[in-house]
Amino acid sequence: MDQVRIAMWSGPRNISTTMMRSFSSRSDTFVTDEPFYACYLQRTGLQHPGREEILRSCKRDYHSIINDITSPVPAGKTVWYQKHMAHHLEHDDSLAWTQDLMNCLLIRTPAEVISSFSKKNELTDVNELGYLQQIQLYRYHNNKLPVVDAQDILQDPSGVLSNLCAQCGIPFEEAMLSWAAGPHPADGIWGKYWYDQLWASTAFKPYVQKKVTVSSALATMVDQCMPLYEELYQARITANKK
Repeated sequence: MDQVRIAMWSGPRNISTTMMRSFSSRSDTFVTDEPFYACYLQRTGLQHPGREEILRSCKRDYHSIINDITSPVPAGKTVWYQKHMAHHLEHDDSLAWTQDLMNCLLIRTPAEVISSFSKKNELTDVNELGYLQQIQLYRYHNNKLPVVDAQDILQDPSGVLSNLCAQCGIPFEEAMLSWAAGPHPADGIWGKYWYDQLWASTAFKPYVQKKVTVSSALATMVDQCMPLYEELYQARITANKK
């Protein structure tokens, strides 16, 4: 099989880390966790937990990172799964380099994302949610990127992942459905601040409909994001649709 570099672009408060763990359970896959995170922190000045350690330990040069993640798949593997946050891209960044990757989009309904995000973080800019960047990627690639929705995955992990793998040109492996609890060598050094729930898990958790509350101030952001989400949602892969 030819080498495949999968770039999975997600927004915050999604199942992006769970998806990373799923792919890390494959026999043929090397995994990278948010390679642009330190660059993003440096660009924005955001004071995230562990900021100084992250800036010291991880690459911050945007072009150097691109060179790294478009190089041959490391460690003798044939698949490279890269967990990316779409909001780590800035609106004027060139996307030409993404042509060297199999780009995929992981989405979640805006009301759920914004409700979850605002409980732990101050949300002041719609760009922090990643929908604008996901649409930018989608349209740059002529509306032909594989799209998966978190709810669909949690309701039928095997079905959706099988079809996602088919779209990416790789075989599905049952190993993707479970994993050992605890940290993984591929986890970013920020895992100790963010990955408690993942480290306690051994599989995808069943989808549970939650009561979503969004303040009137944030409702405008939901309205801004919904048309973008709906455009991607209509193109999504499901258990019954490749």
